[in-house]
Amino acid sequence: MPQPTPEEIQEAGRQLQRGGLLGAGSSKYADRIVEEAVAAGANEQDVAMQILSAAADYEPRPWAR
Repeated sequence: MPQPTPEEIQEAGRQLQRGGLLGAGSSKYADRIVEEAVAAGANEQDVAMQILSAAADYEPRPWAR
């Protein structure tokens, strides 16, 4: 299995960030990305931190707040 692309990590972070109190987002995609990366030989904590960093950097559109 290949390593996750930066776009996949960004998307996982976006979906994770959208979760919030309303539960509109999902951690399932982030979980899947981490599992695929571990299967490809990546460090689980490194990939999880990249996804969390992407979630922290995500800025929703002003009308979506």
